Amino acid sequence: MPTRDTSRKRDSILDAALEAFQNEGFDNASMDRIAELAGASKRTVYNHFTSKDALFKAVINRFMGEISALKQIPYDAGQSLEEQLALFAEAKLSILDNPAWLGLFKVSLGVLIRDPELARESLAQAETGENHLAHWLEAVTADGRLHVENPELASEIFWAMLSGAFIWPHLIQGPMDSTHIRALKEELIQIFLARYRAGR
Repeated sequence: MPTRDTSRKRDSILDAALEAFQNEGFDNASMDRIAELAGASKRTVYNHFTSKDALFKAVINRFMGEISALKQIPYDAGQSLEEQLALFAEAKLSILDNPAWLGLFKVSLGVLIRDPELARESLAQAETGENHLAHWLEAVTADGRLHVENPELASEIFWAMLSGAFIWPHLIQGPMDSTHIRALKEELIQIFLARYRAGR
């Protein structure tokens, strides 16, 4: 007897939930509507996810996993640090070029305001993966090209710089000019490297 492809059905439910959350908001998106969009019964949805909160956490977790995969950039001793940090920056900023990711990010902000505990639980569950930039900084320091005593802190600073310069302005003011984005990104990378350059 053939087995059912539960992973495919799970993915279709997550896709449907993402669509519902984006178009209707977290509060208005019902499990009935998500089941309808997924082409599944409500019972099937509940077999995979016990509640809408659990489903929201799973959507966030998948989103963070996709972003994390883009950040798996190994250290390359033969490439400039500027080029490699630019790859990390582009991974972070890819959210701005993906309507689904950007829509989910906006919905998450609403959940953060309405239900801080749910938002914290969702992010805590999603952020259990490795900090790839911190590992990259450790490798660069071991190679003597930077001097980073606390890679986790330095990584947090780098991501905060990018969020403050690009993510929040985009959400509040709309898309930036591509020329300005390129110039600002290059300047932030130079500032970051100046702070941690070995032998400075």
